[in-house]
Amino acid sequence: MSVIRRAPRGRPSIGFQLEVPAEVECLEGAVVTCRERGEDGRTVGELVARVFAAALIIDRDGILADKASEALAQETRAPAAPALEVMLPGATGFRAEAIQRAPLPYVHVFALAAPDSVDGGILVTIRSLRPDWPAAEQMLSSLRLLTRHGKLATSDEPGANDNATVLPVVVIKRP
Repeated sequence: MSVIRRAPRGRPSIGFQLEVPAEVECLEGAVVTCRERGEDGRTVGELVARVFAAALIIDRDGILADKASEALAQETRAPAAPALEVMLPGATGFRAEAIQRAPLPYVHVFALAAPDSVDGGILVTIRSLRPDWPAAEQMLSSLRLLTRHGKLATSDEPGANDNATVLPVVVIKRP
């Protein structure tokens, strides 16, 4: 298990920290990319996290919901899906999800912010071979946002610190 910590720098003044399981390789650059490969060498799943700038003072929820929907639409090249509210132990925000025809068909996008964030948030995109990817579940459960003072944010929202499954399961809708 290793810990990735991206401290806040300049604007937006938000960062993040997450625990990465030993079987997952990480590449750090402008974005953090965590990827797990199966025994056959194929990618099982990929988590990409990056900081984004946004004025979250007015209509915080609207901006985060739009960011999740727009990022999913860009990822899948499909019309924007509605975003649903999500609470994690260190952040709140919105998630949007879809299934696409691709090597990693299950896509989940999270737009998250710490309770006192005013100028940015974290965008997490998960692509996986199956609807449930245990490594992504573990990384999302460990995700903590760092405030502009470098402190770990925690959510006091009811249910945010429960041990419930974080990664949503996408269900295929049949006509």
